[in-house]
Amino acid sequence: MHLNQLYGIFGRKHDLLETRNIYIEDLDEFIGTRVRKSIVPINDKIITLLMHKNIKDELILELNSELDIKLSNQYSLVKANVAISSAVAAYARIHMISLKIDGSCIYSDTDSVFSGNKLDAKFIGSELGLMKDELNGLSIKLGYFLGIKRNMYGYQYLDKNNNLVTKSTFAGIEKNSLTFDEIIKLSRGEKLVKEIPVRFYKSFQTLSISIDSTHVTICRSLDKALINKFYLPLHLE
Repeated sequence: MHLNQLYGIFGRKHDLLETRNIYIEDLDEFIGTRVRKSIVPINDKIITLLMHKNIKDELILELNSELDIKLSNQYSLVKANVAISSAVAAYARIHMISLKIDGSCIYSDTDSVFSGNKLDAKFIGSELGLMKDELNGLSIKLGYFLGIKRNMYGYQYLDKNNNLVTKSTFAGIEKNSLTFDEIIKLSRGEKLVKEIPVRFYKSFQTLSISIDSTHVTICRSLDKALINKFYLPLHLE
């Protein structure tokens, strides 16, 4: 988890957006000096501008030369470093290789692995760099993994009271919100429409935040199959 956070922080883009509320009468000043993304009217006096920041100086110089304008490059410091981000991802892959060399790996991410064999005890613990056994020694009864590093999988296992438990992780919807029948439908290429009852929406016109429901469609787009003891990607049209 700590490595994933470093990867995300240092892998950020330097491009930024700035939001400014201005009077309509001042718009001309921003038109000639800033690179705008969009203009959102608030009322008859005020508008909201979305403007690009941290643009490459070469692009600003070219625009000023070709259009005979005076764009300025607004800059804000972004603490990002692609080298550190790449190193974190690379070392994570190297570390995960030691958990895959026996060919039993079913699914893995930079900080997790599903294996057909029990991991050696030396890999499991609470210290930094060790794996956490999410099922506390129990085993998965049946699972579907519908993509390579796409957060699209679900599985079932029997808990210590012999109750059948379903777990699911699909990007865009609440964790563990799918039934196992729905997971099977997705594995067959079907699409599911799920309601998200609580989602926050911000209005630029009223400067208010509302809560409403919405619907999302989920489907698989990349799968893998076991062929001659190797998991190979299968692209699904």
